[in-house]
Amino acid sequence: MKNKIIISNKSEIHMEVHQKDFFSDWKEMLRSYEAEGYFNHLSNQSEKVFINSPEPIGMTSLVETDENSEIVYAKRKDRSLYTRFVKNRKGSITSSFVVILNRSRHNESDYFFVTMFPGIGAYREPEDPHISTKEELKQSLYFWGTHALVFDESTIDTQTITPICPYDDLFDELSLGHLEDDDLEGEHFSY
Repeated sequence: MKNKIIISNKSEIHMEVHQKDFFSDWKEMLRSYEAEGYFNHLSNQSEKVFINSPEPIGMTSLVETDENSEIVYAKRKDRSLYTRFVKNRKGSITSSFVVILNRSRHNESDYFFVTMFPGIGAYREPEDPHISTKEELKQSLYFWGTHALVFDESTIDTQTITPICPYDDLFDELSLGHLEDDDLEGEHFSY
């Protein structure tokens, strides 16, 4: 079945911060892979599609960190969650990219484009309200405890920069065993 990718105005605005990560226009690249049938196998409500290109497509800004990394937290422009950033690092050239899509409720062959970025992917950020289980939260906290985005002041709301982890309480709740799967629903993770 041929699936159709729908790009909303909201997604286009979201992609403005990712445009410079790609060596060519992200929308043309997406349409090219759509025409080649890369999205025709989709069947889930939410899809994360990994694509390896035969040539470099852009720069990934997601890097591993260690105890010597200079870490700060900030909200990216037009985002409500804090992201972990590392200063004084550079991204790397990659041939891989990730496309996130959500199936339309009205037509099973239509998928709404959510985002696209160079690299191999990441877990949801710890404050993401779509995290639905304790295990998913654990994976998110572990991943974002060892990875960060390269600090780029042009992509963030500089008023929100802080050296203090804004979701430290989530680590504490997990380590003390106070967080149950039921706690992950509702207002605990609301924007």
